[in-house]
Amino acid sequence: MSATVHHGQIRSIPLAKPVLTSAASMQPLPQSWRMFFKQYRLNPVAKLLLLTASLQLAMAPAQAIPEADALKKLAVVPVFVLTDSKGVPLPMAKDKTLVLPLYLERTKAEAELAILQKANPSLLAKLVAIPLNDMTAKVKQLQLQLKDKSRTLVAPVISSPADRQQAILMLKQQGLSDKQIQEGLAVPVFFTKPFLSLAGPQPASKATAAAEPKLVFFMSYASLQAAIAKVPPAKRAGLEPQVADLSAVLRQIIQSPQDRYVIFPTADYFLLVQKQRLQNQQRPDPKAQPQPQLLSPSPTPASQAPGPASALPAK
Repeated sequence: MSATVHHGQIRSIPLAKPVLTSAASMQPLPQSWRMFFKQYRLNPVAKLLLLTASLQLAMAPAQAIPEADALKKLAVVPVFVLTDSKGVPLPMAKDKTLVLPLYLERTKAEAELAILQKANPSLLAKLVAIPLNDMTAKVKQLQLQLKDKSRTLVAPVISSPADRQQAILMLKQQGLSDKQIQEGLAVPVFFTKPFLSLAGPQPASKATAAAEPKLVFFMSYASLQAAIAKVPPAKRAGLEPQVADLSAVLRQIIQSPQDRYVIFPTADYFLLVQKQRLQNQQRPDPKAQPQPQLLSPSPTPASQAPGPASALPAK
């Protein structure tokens, strides 16, 4: 199946340009950050370009759900932020730019924390895990608190190098150029063609209709592969991994005629939930935080995909 891409003006979603804290919290830029600035173009007012092919979306005449509700789907995506001992974010200084990375992987954040502490032995820094939707709202508040208005503050979401390389490989196989990928890919999000779906909550009584399954996006390629492995072999062979930028995914969620999408919880989300239960001395309650149940894919209108060749099947 295929879908037609309608070119049009793309409305901005306030996700990739959050702002931070006061200049008093600035730290010198560690050596490792030079490579960061070479790899990522941090344009504080840039409109996140959608790639042609699997990254382009048409402008919809109306929203299916409010942007705030779409962002709430990111509650299962914790990001790890470097802060001082009081929990105040620690942005890095680069000329007139302050950068506060939001790491999707704890291991990567821990490595950067070690570099920061080595460069600043007296600094009492730590990591704080915050849901991405909450962090998006928080940085807006911190922007208002910024005293030095001559500086630009950005908070890019940093995915794992492995996921980024996998996304680049997939997009190059689709014929996209290095320039297109660098301009359009900030945070890779993975899915399948046709889409995998999640079972909705079971109704309390037979008189209540079951919730419609949701189409699933994954924040890591490993999570996608683990989900595909659970699909029966006969259907698994027909699943084609796809990738799009997070900004494109959020636009698709907002512009879809129905609220049919979910973002699969990250591995660190499940670890944090388990840790919280242990801290509260509570036994795990499968009903409170159920592991989503993947269903087999089945055809869905191709117009719901975030790319021209991404038919979205689900039951």
